[in-house]
Amino acid sequence: MIEQFIYFISIIIFFMIGLRILSALHIENKFERFKMWEIKAGYFLLALIIAHNLAEIMVRFSQIFAEILEV
Repeated sequence: MIEQFIYFISIIIFFMIGLRILSALHIENKFERFKMWEIKAGYFLLALIIAHNLAEIMVRFSQIFAEILEV
């Protein structure tokens, strides 16, 4: 239960951070003007993939620390 909570909170936080970083890169300036929705969809998917990977890392760290504290 606690692992799901850590995953959910981590994915929200890392998604917001990843989306902010990707949008700050201004990649859309290098593409055609009428392809903006495709670029924004790419930002969204890439930020979601990054957030998922980082959230999984946070869950693994929490499992490791829980095992250390039990001993």
